[in-house]
Order: sequence, then C-alpha cells, then structure tokens
Amino acid sequence: MHLHKDLNCGTYKHGPYCQFTVFDNKRREIVVPPIRDRVVHRMIYEYLVPVFDKTFIYDVWSCRKNKGLLGAIERAEFFSNKYKNGFIWRADIKKFFDSVNQNVLLKSIERRVADPPALRIIREVISSYKITKVENLGKIVGLGERERSVSSLGFQSAILRVRYFPIFISTSLTAS
Repeated sequence: MHLHKDLNCGTYKHGPYCQFTVFDNKRREIVVPPIRDRVVHRMIYEYLVPVFDKTFIYDVWSCRKNKGLLGAIERAEFFSNKYKNGFIWRADIKKFFDSVNQNVLLKSIERRVADPPALRIIREVISSYKITKVENLGKIVGLGERERSVSSLGFQSAILRVRYFPIFISTSLTAS
C-alpha cells in the first residue's frame, strides 16, 4: 500500500543494498536490494522489456521470452556442428554492472521512454546502485535465510542485475 502511494506520488526512494560474498565454484560478490525495491525492479523490467527486446540481436539468450540457457546451449551446438572450424565464446564480464556508466545508460533509456513518472522511478533505481560493504548480513532487516540462499544462486529480478549469456559466432577464425 505504501509502495503504491510512494510510486504514484513521486516520493519513492530506493532503500540500501546489502552486499555479501558467496563461494560456489568461484568467489562472487552479491548485491541485493530490499524486497520492496525488488518489486519495483521487476515492475521496471516488465515495463522495459517490450521497449528494448526488439533491439537485441537474436543470440542474446538470457532473461528473454522463449529463450534461456537450454536454448543457448542448443544454438551453440547447432553452430558448432555446422561450422566445424568455428569458435563459440561465452562471456561473463567480471564486475560488469560496476563498470556501467549510469549517465550513458539513462540517456539510452530516455531515448526510448518518454513517460516522466516512469523515468523518475528508473532514475531513482539506477542512481541507487552503489557498492557499499555490509559487514554483518544478519543485521539486515527483510532478507531472510531463504532470500540469501536464492540470491546466492544468482537469481535476481533487479533490472541492474540482469545477466546476459551472449553467443558470438565467428567463422572467420578457422584453423589452417
């Protein structure tokens, strides 16, 4: 109820993120917004998908309707069978979201979104993302054990935490 009012009245302010480290197959720094803000992130995601999805190349597979990891694997297998001397590259850029220029991101969104209330909320969310070290996760209110374990698997609905699984196909680099 309060979130609805804050969004409609233009008084919405993003809460602080908590940050923690997980060790699965490698060390990962996880940054998680409060539950209230995750709802807003999802709302923004749903708003922006129809605006931007059509601008992506076909082989962007993550977080897209009728796409996903299995589809990306099948597509990679198709190309590896079709182009025996080709290369497939799976990229996972370390600290990608920490390196995104927020002004460039906002300008890109502003070129496609003209709705002032939506832009105000998007600006608030984007500007809220700053790295802050949280020493004791147990003191963070609203993030229970279940949310920590889900987040530790990398399952995030935040627009700024979307992970891409691009496939770049090159047949120009063939073995001689």
